[in-house]
Amino acid sequence: MKNPSMCASLLEKLLSSELLVLADLYACQKTMYECVLVRDWVALQSATSASHLLVNSFLEHESRRIALLQEELPGIEGTKDFYQITAFFGEKERIHINSLFREMKRLLLLSKTENDVFNTYITNARTIVSGMLETILPARRNKIYTRRGSLAAACVENLVVNRSY
Repeated sequence: MKNPSMCASLLEKLLSSELLVLADLYACQKTMYECVLVRDWVALQSATSASHLLVNSFLEHESRRIALLQEELPGIEGTKDFYQITAFFGEKERIHINSLFREMKRLLLLSKTENDVFNTYITNARTIVSGMLETILPARRNKIYTRRGSLAAACVENLVVNRSY
């Protein structure tokens, strides 16, 4: 390693900035979920835009962190070999940077969990609405056959029978 103390300092700054971005992203994901629950679509759109900016910011910080680690020790794979790199640092720096890295991984896991919960809610809501529509509009569900017994086109929405008794 070229300069362990300078690398540790830069790594600490990058990890701290990544933690701030991840904390904001997690809060933004919670806001998005709340917006969907209360059906505030304007706030949802602004929260979605903010989340895209935060994700891009995190990816930029992450690529800088991996580039720094690869610059210090060529031939390594940033996150996979993270603890091998921090082994070159002093004990105090190593403990602090490793704790920042674990906190980043924890926030990523929380963000992923929040995203999974949000996706599950959307999927379930979509299923419920589709089921309600099939119950209310049975014409979407029924099959219509031609005189010869073949299935008619499914896009037929209305059927009018003009028959006098």
